[in-house]
Amino acid sequence: MHLQCLLLLWVPLLPFVRAIDTPIKGYKVVLPEWEVKMTLVNTTVLQGTIEEVLAKLPQMNPNWDEEYINSTRKTTDHEKRDSNMHIFDRNGFKRAKYECNEHWPDCEPTLIATSIDYLRTIQGKPMNGPGPGTCGRVSCSQNAAIWWCNDDTSSKTLDVFGVIADGAEFIGKMCTRWGWELGRYRPFLSGQVFHDDKWNVIVQKEEC
Repeated sequence: MHLQCLLLLWVPLLPFVRAIDTPIKGYKVVLPEWEVKMTLVNTTVLQGTIEEVLAKLPQMNPNWDEEYINSTRKTTDHEKRDSNMHIFDRNGFKRAKYECNEHWPDCEPTLIATSIDYLRTIQGKPMNGPGPGTCGRVSCSQNAAIWWCNDDTSSKTLDVFGVIADGAEFIGKMCTRWGWELGRYRPFLSGQVFHDDKWNVIVQKEEC
């Protein structure tokens, strides 16, 4: 019998934490933690956004792209196809409470779609500290950000990163609006959706 090794490390991705404004007044900001596979048999815990995690893993394992991405491509492709409303029902979002364009600056929806794909690339477990109102910025690229906030009084660990992606996709479906800006008609997106397990997802424009 082959025994799988579990290597559980806390690895900060940055030498210091730059001050990040909370997405909503009164919320707390924490660095999100990601329990991810460094190899097919070893697991590590990283901190930061999904973009920082994806940049760090090949540094820790030069063969990570070949070993890991190829092994999960079929699952990821299936999740991309499985994007109808029933995915929200399965993950607690179909009848979820949500708000659009209330408190947040608008970002570009296509950039959020790219971040959603990144979140579905990684298998593992996202972790957040006790709340309520404890938020970690799980993705930020080209001034488009996704936040995951814990509304529970205890720490929160999700089974997969994909459910955060589902929340962001729900916001994209429900909150995308169109308007005229800089001589063209373009989409705008910001919003928040609340999961029935006491956590929420926020999408907004942010400097990054």
